Amino acid sequence: MSATDPTYLGTVSSVSGATVSVRLAESLSSGLAMIDGHTYRVGQVGSFVRIPLGYQSLYGVVSEIGAELAPDDVGGNVGSGSGRWMKVELAGEAIGGRFERGLSQHPNVNDAVHLVTQRDLLNIYGDEGEDQVPIGTLSSAENITVRLSLDALVTRHSAVLGSTGSGKSTTVASLLRSIVQSGENVEQSGARVLLLDLHGEYSAALHDIAKIFSATPQAGERPLHVPFWALEAGDLLEFVAGGLSDNHLVAFTDKIQELKAASLAANPVAGLDPLSLTVDSPVPFSLKRLWYDLIDFETMTLTGQQRDQPALDTPGDPDTNRTHWARRDPF
Repeated sequence: MSATDPTYLGTVSSVSGATVSVRLAESLSSGLAMIDGHTYRVGQVGSFVRIPLGYQSLYGVVSEIGAELAPDDVGGNVGSGSGRWMKVELAGEAIGGRFERGLSQHPNVNDAVHLVTQRDLLNIYGDEGEDQVPIGTLSSAENITVRLSLDALVTRHSAVLGSTGSGKSTTVASLLRSIVQSGENVEQSGARVLLLDLHGEYSAALHDIAKIFSATPQAGERPLHVPFWALEAGDLLEFVAGGLSDNHLVAFTDKIQELKAASLAANPVAGLDPLSLTVDSPVPFSLKRLWYDLIDFETMTLTGQQRDQPALDTPGDPDTNRTHWARRDPF
């Protein structure tokens, strides 16, 4: 059956974990195969192969090809035959037509290895779950749409890696566009993506589906304003007060916490429990009130027998930047 099967490539010569070496058949006289009107490259690095095991099929990716002697780590001399070989990294399996990553079993020596056709590729890439978004088409079969699980993509750490000029930024822009346009249109999409574009690479690619804020806005961009209360307390205090002693730092942070708690009590924020409020929580508060209360504490004049009564004359106003309470001389 294998001799007349146009997808037949050869047989397994050795197995080492997920790495399989394959002895290519002598009948492969060309690097191209024509199957059902489609042309396939045979033994191309990066292409898929299939190893059928009864009702189950293993799928792998060609990682290396050669002739005569195979590398020592994939089985040594391939022995008789054409002298041509492939190294395959097994990637997953299909049971009942559904592809899954990982392996429940491994092939044996002399198991047949087949070229993956478009029908097989549909088993790998054809899943159309509700949480999946299309990101492009398969380079070897442009009529097959490649999709990613949106849930798995955004709830796990992901990275786009490549050398300089390989298209990392283009790939990221394409992924973001696919995520945002996963609904019928951008307005109906529930996706909310915050992109920190430090080098200004993405504004041109995403301007039609994004609101762009810039510290140096150009035409069509909005000015970027970061409210002071959104900064961490340490960064804010370093900016407005410089170096602080430990006692002063405690006084500042305690007062910021107090003002944020009062602000949250007056204007509750959905999803923010007052019990989980910290000094770094992004809750608005008055910087003028912070200065007013602290400077008042530092310069307050006290009177009375216990020196515990403020010598108040006229209250100040933090909102108009009026100085702290004016006080009469108690002496």
